[in-house]
Amino acid sequence: MTDINETTILQEINVKITNRRLLIGTETYGISNIRSANLTRQVRSKRPFLLIIVGILLALWSAVTDGQFAEFFNIGIVLVIAGIAIFVLTKPVYTIHIEGASGKINLLNLTDFTFTKRIVDAMNTAIAGNRKIEPQRK
Repeated sequence: MTDINETTILQEINVKITNRRLLIGTETYGISNIRSANLTRQVRSKRPFLLIIVGILLALWSAVTDGQFAEFFNIGIVLVIAGIAIFVLTKPVYTIHIEGASGKINLLNLTDFTFTKRIVDAMNTAIAGNRKIEPQRK
């Protein structure tokens, strides 16, 4: 049951943020239990460089053996191109972290920066609004 004073700050796709709750998919978090929300960018994976290294080694091996293994040169070139393409085309991943009384939680991993930023901004708005409502403890 929703409270009369509950207002929706953000509602997109499977994320709903109100001044009292955070709903992501089927998970619900109380805004009063969240101290802060922030956004980090994960570094790109370096795994495609393994393809590039193997491709260069195959191409060099084919060149050193005077064309005896010419098919490995083509395979090496394909691996180098594939490694470069994978590295360039992979999108960065942005992670939303929340910190509460129970510690830090990685909430979401998304590739859309603007959507992720909107979620974090809405969460921080809800947290700030919730702090104004809470009575001061002595």
